[in-house]
Amino acid sequence: MNSFGRLFRIHIFGESHGESVGITVDGCPAGMPLTIDDFLPDLERRKGGTQKGTTPRQEEDLPLFMSGVFNHRTTGAPLTILFENKNTRSADYEKQRAVPRPGHADFTARQKFGGNEDFRGSGHFSGRLTVALVAAGVIAKKILALVESPTSPLTPLQGRGELSPLATPDYVTADAVQWKTLSDSAKYNRAYPTEAEEKLWNELRNRKVDGFKFRRQQPVEDFIPDFVCIERKLIVEVDGGYHQEKEQAEYDRQRDALLTSKGYRVIRFTNEQVLKDTADVLKSISTALATRAGSPSPQEREPEGEVNTDSGITVRSAILEIGGESDLEAGLQKAIDAKDSIGGIVECRAQGLPAGLGEPFFDSVESLLAHIVFAIPAVRGIEFGTGFAAAKMFGAQHNDPINDMQGHTVTNHAGGVVGGISNGNELVFRIAVKPTSSTAKEQTTLNWETGNIETLSVKGRHDLCIALRVPVVLEAVTAIVLADLLMLEQKIPRIL
Repeated sequence: MNSFGRLFRIHIFGESHGESVGITVDGCPAGMPLTIDDFLPDLERRKGGTQKGTTPRQEEDLPLFMSGVFNHRTTGAPLTILFENKNTRSADYEKQRAVPRPGHADFTARQKFGGNEDFRGSGHFSGRLTVALVAAGVIAKKILALVESPTSPLTPLQGRGELSPLATPDYVTADAVQWKTLSDSAKYNRAYPTEAEEKLWNELRNRKVDGFKFRRQQPVEDFIPDFVCIERKLIVEVDGGYHQEKEQAEYDRQRDALLTSKGYRVIRFTNEQVLKDTADVLKSISTALATRAGSPSPQEREPEGEVNTDSGITVRSAILEIGGESDLEAGLQKAIDAKDSIGGIVECRAQGLPAGLGEPFFDSVESLLAHIVFAIPAVRGIEFGTGFAAAKMFGAQHNDPINDMQGHTVTNHAGGVVGGISNGNELVFRIAVKPTSSTAKEQTTLNWETGNIETLSVKGRHDLCIALRVPVVLEAVTAIVLADLLMLEQKIPRIL
């Protein structure tokens, strides 16, 4: 019912407009450092009212540890976390009690619980409860980061309905040793940015320049640019005074020439330009983006934010499209113009997984992920690897040739799972998120008090596109499943 997992087990509770929502996590190893700060980045990503198209309802979402944490470390006992509901407007739901919203759980909840359910803000059926899933996901991610995992190279993925090429993405070095050196340097550079780099990153990180996505300190062609937009193959460098020195200037020239030969464009700014003329710098970047054509190939379409090159298992999700549009702004605008809600597709990738996870038949990797993914409100479908596109392929096209003793494959049409068991490659799957049921668009529905059919236009505070807030939730539930499977394989100790 409201519990999930075998060894890493969660129990969710609460209602949208009740006193609080929360989660109890049982099976968490003892001795793991855990503070409020660990939760804030992912909780911030889930919040409404922080990006266009999400509900204006904003909650503090500060986790309250009720049990399982002592002296900032997990105790090994059940860990219970609460999130208070402080910004509610229940009157919005009193007005529509007699008329269930089409596509929503109003009618089925009444049938199930005989009218005793808390209907305010959709009660226990609300997306509000995903804050609890995100909290459990934060804990699961911390556990995954501690797992020693084999190197899992980025293998080309079958695109949705397209045959993928067999080449490694050109923005990732193919040399594993060089990649480790670069990734260590990139990690250090991200941890200790200059004032100018930090200022520009704050402008670029949330797609503030024409909606394009930039990454910071991402290895490209054996180099580590300050910022790169893969989609436009644009590199932005922020140079300190030492770049004016003869030897460094010659190195920069040679590096820029090599990157240019690979199809990249490099633009440079000094620290002073970024700090004093930020608006002009952003305008120059905008101009460069507009003059560079191109779109990401299936291999280049990666999760939001920076690619995590640390050891351990990482889970990242990204929105692929909204309303059938890969241009997310365009998809969102379709809903705005129609004065209606809209759906989307979200992709999740997990890197660093060992082979052998999964318990067929009924607890296969896909079975468990599908089980918990459909607990996310508004999810309507899931596909792994090539998914439904596999139905149009020949076997020789879909099969992934194995090229080493670790099981790494040339392609990844299986999405990292064969026979319900992880095969050591990148786990890749996508979910379909339906449009928000609560829409201002007029619809007809039953008035269960009068028995008549009435016209309904839903008022209140709702997401225009639920998919906008799903990536971090999808990461969370994926991490929960993987942590449980790793515990079943005895790859996680009881005491850390």
